[in-house]
Amino acid sequence: MKAAFIALEKRSLQYGAVFTVGPLGLLVALCCGLHLGWTSPYLPVLLSEDSPIPMTADESSWVGTVYLLGGVCGSVLLSVFGRLIGRKSILLWSSVPFCTSWIIIAFATTLPELLIGRYIAGVCEGLCFASLPIYFSEISDKEIRGMISSTASITLFVGVMVINLVGSYTTIQTSSLVLLSVPLLHLLTFIWMPESPNYLLMKGKIKEARRSFVALKGTEDADRNLDMIARAIEEENVNQTNFTCLLRRNNRRKLVTLFGLRLAQQFSGITAFSIYAQILFKEGDASIPPVLGVMIFYGIQLIFSILSSLLVDKLGRRPLLMASSIGAVVTLLVEGAFFFVRDFIRADTSHVSLLPTVVLFVFIVSYSLGLQTMPNFMASELFPTNLKAYASTVATVLLYAFGAISTELFQFTKDNYGLFVPFWSFAIVCSVGSVIVAIFLPETKNRTLEDIQTELNQQTSGPTSGSDQARQAGAAATIEG
Repeated sequence: MKAAFIALEKRSLQYGAVFTVGPLGLLVALCCGLHLGWTSPYLPVLLSEDSPIPMTADESSWVGTVYLLGGVCGSVLLSVFGRLIGRKSILLWSSVPFCTSWIIIAFATTLPELLIGRYIAGVCEGLCFASLPIYFSEISDKEIRGMISSTASITLFVGVMVINLVGSYTTIQTSSLVLLSVPLLHLLTFIWMPESPNYLLMKGKIKEARRSFVALKGTEDADRNLDMIARAIEEENVNQTNFTCLLRRNNRRKLVTLFGLRLAQQFSGITAFSIYAQILFKEGDASIPPVLGVMIFYGIQLIFSILSSLLVDKLGRRPLLMASSIGAVVTLLVEGAFFFVRDFIRADTSHVSLLPTVVLFVFIVSYSLGLQTMPNFMASELFPTNLKAYASTVATVLLYAFGAISTELFQFTKDNYGLFVPFWSFAIVCSVGSVIVAIFLPETKNRTLEDIQTELNQQTSGPTSGSDQARQAGAAATIEG
């Protein structure tokens, strides 16, 4: 008990970095979740007869898609700003465009105005959601890195849950003005957090890096650990880095892993289910009201995501991801089978009308155990410090690109062929992504970021050559000098 208390005290600022970014998690991730889930309660309002912004069904699809397209643009911006202004600065000043987007949405009277507000929010989320895993992986100890990194995804869906609840009882303008307080609170709290010591070392700010490291992790072995990080960064910087470095031999396997993770995650259909949550529960023909169904859906997601974050550093990344993927694929197949029997064969399913709702709940249990959280922070664990911004850009572009494609696929196939088609399509593609993950993903639990890079480089490059050893020795001598 005493040891646990000492560990908690030692890591107080590491946990503080999480709790000051947001209540029960991260405020900036909460902002992202509020915008991501915004369409679920408000698309039915926008399509109703007394809509504040009249639009057709085709036009309404852009309200969800433009947000994801903005996320693609925002994540690309990280490759430009990630190495220039630092992780903390990106997260801190994201509050400004988030505030702007809420104001535009609150007073929008036309579809283009609404789309502009949604696009700005998407750009901001793309930039932030790619930066968060990097920041948390670099400020946390290896024993809790998985748990802390998972909080971004958990809080994202707290935001989705909150907007579904708030949006069911308030107007678009009222909710937008109330939720404007979230990015403002983020600005006031996160300003006190230190910058990542890894980033400061990468920029050559040795004294600032030591102050940040001591504040986050204490003085015990501070100089030795900083020296290890500095050596690793110096070795990474021996060769000049740019975006094309991701295509080098020792990074290709990691890149394929990111592709498989995002493929399995997004083509589980989760983004489409979040955007069309209330509509999906109406389609299920169950006796559960759509609003209640959505709240249960996100409540289950929150509980099992927290459970996943507590287990990830104990059981490991691979076991949870494999169990999550298998469960998601099986439930998607079952869900598709129900709608195939109901809509294509046109058999009487009234006696099992609750089945699609129950299966959807089982799906979210499976998804939350691994696919929800881990693909969002693996780029920050697999790639070295000087490539993290580029790798996170790729991972986040894949997130929004696959999310946009899966969302459009869901609506198009549902409207034209029947609801069973998107479910079976998602099951097939999610299976492909899961196989890629099973083949290429290494286990990274309880290992420092520097140890992970050493092992991955040995796997792809083989034994270190004499010239490489000489070069690394030169880099180390430079740091010591």
